Amino acid sequence: MNKKFFAGVIAILSFLGLSLSSCNHTQIKPFNGVLESVFKSEAPENVNRIKSEFGFDEQSEKLLDEKNDLVGVYSISGFADGTSSEGYGIVIHKDGVWSAFPEICHGKNPLARYDAKSNSLWLTGGVMEGTGVLVEKLYHIKFHNDGKAYLAGGIDPYLMQEALCQKFGYSIKDDIITFYAGDRQLCSRENKEQNMGGMDEDAIWIGEQLFYDISGDDLYVYFIPGLKFVTGLVLSYENMPTFMARVTIDKDGKFTLSDENSVIWPFEGSFKDEDYGEPNLDISYRRNDGKYNVHIGIPRLTNLDDGIARMGDDGLEFTATDAAGNPIGGLITLKGDTAVVTFTSTTWPLIDKGTSFRYVR
Repeated sequence: MNKKFFAGVIAILSFLGLSLSSCNHTQIKPFNGVLESVFKSEAPENVNRIKSEFGFDEQSEKLLDEKNDLVGVYSISGFADGTSSEGYGIVIHKDGVWSAFPEICHGKNPLARYDAKSNSLWLTGGVMEGTGVLVEKLYHIKFHNDGKAYLAGGIDPYLMQEALCQKFGYSIKDDIITFYAGDRQLCSRENKEQNMGGMDEDAIWIGEQLFYDISGDDLYVYFIPGLKFVTGLVLSYENMPTFMARVTIDKDGKFTLSDENSVIWPFEGSFKDEDYGEPNLDISYRRNDGKYNVHIGIPRLTNLDDGIARMGDDGLEFTATDAAGNPIGGLITLKGDTAVVTFTSTTWPLIDKGTSFRYVR
């Protein structure tokens, strides 16, 4: 998975615009933690050679190059003799000084951001591997006066999962799963998996999808819960929401999760018209109010540029202004990579109520 995908392709919905009703706490169950983990152990001994051999004969990927601040971050993928780094090794360049961190696993999607105000780096590294698995660890790296980098702290993924389990919960009635932040209802979804032997008694698990957004001044943690089924004790992520919480770290390195909890659904992004192959549907999230900006282009007919949407029970409910200057609205649903725009409210003679258009990501 790619963090940019989640930042640019998935939409964040703060409390979903639903009525936030209080619930009987006895009905809300906490999420469960990791399954049998495959967390990586320490770096292989031969990777420690990075400390003495990062004169850049190594194969590397540039994660950050801030020329104005003279900061560079690189992940080592291998050595000139063909030896693999086995997924370990971060090298940092600052003011002409090189520092190596062979113990950091850079994983599938390492990211780095330099904070000039604090003269420090935020870095994400992988700590769990496997098909379809993405679990990250957050690292905070600071610099001595001579430019030498040192590891100032990080968030252990087990501790983060424990905090998330305390922050979020769920209830199940028949096949309807409802998610909560504390006693606030966030969203509901229907379990449509009927061939998995039924849901486990403790159905919702955290463990295989945990990642961070370090792109801005605020830090955010994301996780996708898995729906656990009896058959093989497998986890299904199909149509599951992604949850988000803002992370605050104090001067002692202790982290807390704010109450600004949100839900992410896989709607945000750009879609092409199925018939013409033109990019005619664009959905973007507005973090300030939890709504979406929606642009709908209907080839050879019209463009709706001012659409505003919020999450409803069945999908994104939008309103816009038609070519005659009157309100028009509808529902956007998503199945896989196909979005369907259905107009449910219209007075414009060229679009009838119930008219649908299909777009593909």
